Amino acid sequence: MIGQNLPEEVFENTLYWLLQGKRKDRQIIDRNVKQISIMTPHQLHITGWPREYIEGRTKKGRNKVHSVLICEKFRQMFHTLEGETFSPCHRYIKIWEEGTGHPSWSVGYEKTKIRVILYFNSLEEKEKTKKLINTHQGFKNIYEDKILEYKLSVEDYSHLCMCNICSKFMPSRAERLQINKRNPSVFEVYCYVNASSISSKEDWNNILCHAPICVECLYSKERQGNYRLNMYNHDHFKHGYHVNTPEERERNNLEQSLEVEKPDMKNIPHCKKIQLEFSRETPLDYCGSLKCMLNPHSTFYWHPGLTADEYMRYQDNLMLKYLENADPLDEDGYPSDDDYFDDYGEYPEEY
Repeated sequence: MIGQNLPEEVFENTLYWLLQGKRKDRQIIDRNVKQISIMTPHQLHITGWPREYIEGRTKKGRNKVHSVLICEKFRQMFHTLEGETFSPCHRYIKIWEEGTGHPSWSVGYEKTKIRVILYFNSLEEKEKTKKLINTHQGFKNIYEDKILEYKLSVEDYSHLCMCNICSKFMPSRAERLQINKRNPSVFEVYCYVNASSISSKEDWNNILCHAPICVECLYSKERQGNYRLNMYNHDHFKHGYHVNTPEERERNNLEQSLEVEKPDMKNIPHCKKIQLEFSRETPLDYCGSLKCMLNPHSTFYWHPGLTADEYMRYQDNLMLKYLENADPLDEDGYPSDDDYFDDYGEYPEEY
C-alpha cells in the first residue's frame, strides 16, 4: 500500500483493531498507514502560536500557521545554519475546539487549540532546529491591522515514542500521541514521575502512561542485558542540557555506576528460584520500573558491570536474605479471642 515495510506492532496495535470495526473505520486504514509511514523518531512540538494565526486563513484558504511553516523566511531562520539547509521531512498540524459541544465536555471556556509537529530525518537536523527556535528573540508582525508579538518555543517528546531500552522507534505509540488531545507532557509525568495512569482501562491512554518499552525488550532477558548501557534515564535528560544520543546514554549509565560498588558475585551463591505468584524471567521483572532499576540509590539498581543472569542471581539472594532475617509474628503478643470469652462463649460482665 505504501511501498515499504512497517513494524509488526503497527499491525498488532493499530490495524487489527481498525479491521474489526465498522466500514467507516476500515476506510481510514489507508490514511493512517500512510501517516505512520512518514513519521520519524526525530520530532519537535512547536508551541507559542498566536490565536490569530491559529484561527486565521490566507487569501488562498490555507491555515496561517501552515503558511508560516512552509514559507521561505521560516526556512531561512530555523532550517538553515552555516549555509546548510535541513527542512523537516514531514509537518503535522492538528486544530480543534476545546470547551464546546456537550455540556459534560465543557471546561468553562471555548478555545481553538493547535498541535504542530515537525519530523526530521536525523537527530542532528532536529537538534539544529531546536537550538535555532529556542534562541530566537521572538516576532513582532503586523497581521490584519494588528501588531502581534509572540515567541515560538520547542518541546521535544521524541523519547515518549522510542523504546527506553533499545531506542527502537515505536510508530504506533507516536501516532497515538500525535492524535491525542492531551498535551504529551501529561503522559511524560505519568511515565516517569507518578507511576500511575489516567485510565483504569486497557486502552491507549493507559499504555501512554507507562514508560515506552518495546515488546521485544520487555520479555527478553538477553535484550535487556545487551542494551543495559543504552537504557534511557529520564532524570538525566529531562532538563534538556544533554542530547539524547547513544553515546550520552552510555556515558550517563557508566558515570552513575561509579557511585555504587559492583557486587562481588563470588560471594553470591546460586540459589533456587523463589516460588511466587508470578515468575521473574527478566531483570525488569524484579522491580517493574526502569526508573527504579537505573537509580543508584535503589535496592534494585542494576550495576552495568553485571550481566542479566548475574543481576537476577543477586536479586534472588537479596530477597532470600530478607526472608531469612524477617522476624516471625510473635503470637504471644497477639492473644487469641478465646481469652475474652467465658466457658459459654459470651463476653464476661467486666469486659
